[in-house]
Amino acid sequence: MRLKAGIYDLDKPVALATEKDMAGQRIVVEAATLPDDPAWTPEKMPIVINSSNLGDSSADASSFVVSLLIDESHVTVRGIKFHGYSRPNSRYFPIARFNKAKTDLRVEQCMFIGDAQAAHLQVGVIAHGNGVKIDHCVFYYANNAVVFWEDAGDGIKSGNELTHSIIVGAGQSAVWTAWPDKDFLFRNNIVTGCKHVWIRNADNPSQYAMENCISVGNQHPMAVAHNDGVRPESFALRESNVVKSGEITLRLVDDLDQPLPRDYLHTLPGTTGHDLHAGLFKE
Repeated sequence: MRLKAGIYDLDKPVALATEKDMAGQRIVVEAATLPDDPAWTPEKMPIVINSSNLGDSSADASSFVVSLLIDESHVTVRGIKFHGYSRPNSRYFPIARFNKAKTDLRVEQCMFIGDAQAAHLQVGVIAHGNGVKIDHCVFYYANNAVVFWEDAGDGIKSGNELTHSIIVGAGQSAVWTAWPDKDFLFRNNIVTGCKHVWIRNADNPSQYAMENCISVGNQHPMAVAHNDGVRPESFALRESNVVKSGEITLRLVDDLDQPLPRDYLHTLPGTTGHDLHAGLFKE
């Protein structure tokens, strides 16, 4: 499925699942023009908003809202912008996979744009199970960028990744790893202005690694989620080539009447993190 530029207002979640005769084939939902296309501009990015009521998630919950409900393996979502949810006191998940038996979810070159007051976005991507790969995305003021949640039933997750992404202003976490992981990859990311860079559940003994990243201007590098809440607390986290000084400077706009620049919400040339090539562009 290829989406043209425009605004897609969902009043209920879109369930991505194949028919029986298509089992095993990849489902791809992507923009008609992707960021690496020379003709791409921010205005060509399809925008998904959600106007459904709480309880319309089709996931047996009354306190959260979902836009893309992933209920199949081998799914790719690419080149789409998700804006926050306008109703207060809600939890909005643009992309969610609650089916623990499914695997191989790729989210690439997407933007998740939230605002704590006007357009709340609780978690950009939340998923159970294995094979969740988030690559070349931008998360701007999402409360949590990505939550890698429960295992597939075997006690340990595998094949999960968060790479080449820019995460700004997370009110809770840039990344949250709940259940244990065997081979989690966190690499080539820029994290700034977040309350916690990384949250891990208290009963998760995994030793994680942060590789080739920029992590500056955050309140707490780590936190642990206990039954009574999240508290800043250290855990085993191996750091390799992690820059913790400097300031991240993003391309912003002052004149809203002008078209958005191609590198909107990306690091400016010559500033900290620009040579990391995090963000929408793979080429």
